Amino acid sequence: MDTFNYLSVLFSVIMGLALTQILQGLRALMLARIRVVIYWPALIWAALMILLVAQAWWGMFGMREFREWNFAMYAVVVFQITIIYLVSGLAMPDIPAAGTVDMRAIYFAHSRWFFGLLALTVVSTFLKDFITTGRIDLGGNTYFLGFYFAISIIAAVTKSRWYHAILAPFSAAIILVYTALLSARL
Repeated sequence: MDTFNYLSVLFSVIMGLALTQILQGLRALMLARIRVVIYWPALIWAALMILLVAQAWWGMFGMREFREWNFAMYAVVVFQITIIYLVSGLAMPDIPAAGTVDMRAIYFAHSRWFFGLLALTVVSTFLKDFITTGRIDLGGNTYFLGFYFAISIIAAVTKSRWYHAILAPFSAAIILVYTALLSARL
């Protein structure tokens, strides 16, 4: 077993747990749907997090080419996927056994953490790229990530309902286009 295959087991477990967090939240939401006041931007973000987890997991496959691993490389990847796990855990609310669940109230109660951690995933991406390759590619990916960092920071600091209502479908559109363009290169 080579180094990447050994390390990818832990990477895969954490990413699988991130995906599980979102899917369990969606299942709980379906089971308690009578008691839940839906907030559609939260549902869009949950769906986007499924895509982002899958995309990040798929992107890790490119690291199979690295023959020489050191602890800094390992640590930065674990840091990145830990942040992704935490964001995923905030994508869907916990549903208590009784009582009404107001998804809008929960969304805004966690929005600073959710969007702050989303912005941190961008930072961790740049850090991972630099530590694993020794450089940061200044192509279109960098501009997309920089733009995404900026709108995440704005979302973390604003409680404006209209901003969040526009941001969710806008993010869905740009992430879907970004993912399609990225996938065309694989």
